[in-house]
Amino acid sequence: MSDDWHDDNRRERRSIAVRLVVAAVVLGGGYVGLCTWASEHVPATVSVGGIRVGGMTGHAARAAIDRGSRSMLVTPIALTVPGRAQPIQVVPREAGLRVDAERSLEGLTGFTLDPRTVWGKLTGSIEAPLLTSADDDALTAYLGRLAPTVAVAPVEGKVTFPGGVVSVDMPVPGRTLDLAGTKMALRKAFPDRTEATAAVRETDPRVSAETLQRVASQFGSTAMSRPLTLVAGKTKVLLPPAAYAPMVTVEPDGGGGLTPTFDKPRLAALVAGKLKVTTRTARNAHWVFEPGNGRPRLVPSVDGAAVDERAVTERVVAAISGTNRTVDVRPTITRPAFTSQDAQKAGVTTLVVDFRSPFPTNDTTRTHNLVVATKRINGTYVKPGGIFSLNGILGERTKAKGYADGTVIINGRLTRGTGGGVSQVSTVVYNMAYFAGVDFLEFSPHAFFIPRYPEGREATVYWPSIDNRWRNGTPYGMLLQTWVEDGYVHGRVWSTKTWDVRSVKGPRRNVVPPKTIRSDSLKCYPQQANPGFDVTVTRQWYRPGSSTLVRSESVSTHYDPEDRIICTNPDATPP
Repeated sequence: MSDDWHDDNRRERRSIAVRLVVAAVVLGGGYVGLCTWASEHVPATVSVGGIRVGGMTGHAARAAIDRGSRSMLVTPIALTVPGRAQPIQVVPREAGLRVDAERSLEGLTGFTLDPRTVWGKLTGSIEAPLLTSADDDALTAYLGRLAPTVAVAPVEGKVTFPGGVVSVDMPVPGRTLDLAGTKMALRKAFPDRTEATAAVRETDPRVSAETLQRVASQFGSTAMSRPLTLVAGKTKVLLPPAAYAPMVTVEPDGGGGLTPTFDKPRLAALVAGKLKVTTRTARNAHWVFEPGNGRPRLVPSVDGAAVDERAVTERVVAAISGTNRTVDVRPTITRPAFTSQDAQKAGVTTLVVDFRSPFPTNDTTRTHNLVVATKRINGTYVKPGGIFSLNGILGERTKAKGYADGTVIINGRLTRGTGGGVSQVSTVVYNMAYFAGVDFLEFSPHAFFIPRYPEGREATVYWPSIDNRWRNGTPYGMLLQTWVEDGYVHGRVWSTKTWDVRSVKGPRRNVVPPKTIRSDSLKCYPQQANPGFDVTVTRQWYRPGSSTLVRSESVSTHYDPEDRIICTNPDATPP
């Protein structure tokens, strides 16, 4: 063969090869293009959760799933709660449940050269599930709001004794919502089902049924077994369980057990009403004065007889709880607070102070108030270390207590007030205490000087702001005796003489003359003139029979001038 033939043959082979390569490139490019198209489209006959997305691009398929799932997100899931009659309607969207379109389309789109996969996408029919997700925080919060409507508190059992018979009410468990289990139930139901069952946990009562039964059979049976017998001397009274059962209860002790409790005040009243016991009130020793405001005479104390309610009640409780059903209700001896022996040790034997203060007898109202006040003070005993308060003894001076309107000093002027004149009693008490050697805690002189009182040694009183208060600093008791007689307020202190008290008055100082004031007021109250001044009075303590000064105390008093008030209105009526 010639060289030309060989050349032609080679050229022919090269042409075929080129055509084959070109054909392969064209075919390959077409296949790749087909694969690329398939990667961007969902297979022709595909649905996701019942939503048709065949032949769509991935973007269009996601949009179709979003549209198709809208109704699923608002269709309630009926959440059945065990033990609850009606289900709870849970709206998926509100509960944080979501449709996950991206995950639902995974595997249905995407580039591949595998001819089998490409062929399947071109010709296959696929039904893919609709995948979901949840916003856990939103779902937790949603169920947290539902939890209180689901929760049921356990019903505690109890042991009671109606009519004296033991009765047991068994406990009933409660329930609470199990958040984790309920979240799982909702996620499993959505979106394919519209029903789900909530997960709940039982909550136990504080006291178990076994404990209730044990207490009922042990304590209850004993407590209600038979009547109690109340005994006081020869008297016996039966107290049946039905009578005391309302006062007996069994309460949780906080640790899973039960503790019997008793209404002790009602038990005490029950016993007192069933069994009448003769009692006697204890009486303190006290003093009375012999006729004619004479010496004190001791009236002995008297022991009492009383039922110790606390002790008897404790015995009743023990009898209810135990096998000994007899209760001793005998009265016990009660001692008075101040016995005859106490009084004898008090040293109330000697007249240590005797003081009196004159008053004008033409004012019958004043005299009346003085009598009322001295009767209240008379017989008052102040123990060693004890504190005397005149306001505490007299209280508020009211008409209900027998006081009438009398003269009082208000802002340096005489006027009328209930109990007027009682300040004279205060002055007498002050001097009684002064010469008995007590320690004054509170006293106030009058605003201006009243001539019938000792200068710088007097005290007013006014409810409730001004008191006459002192402490008995001697080792002996002090018995006060006060009365009104023959134009004088009398005051005595009976005790054992501890001090010989002397009073030394200094001269008047800083004397201020009074003014004369004429008043045309219809409520004008006339006053006599007295100067104002300062004065110092020194109290000196000596031991009886001794000339040695033990102690001294000076008190300076300032008196305002008492102006002369002349009432010029002929129709003036003092208040």
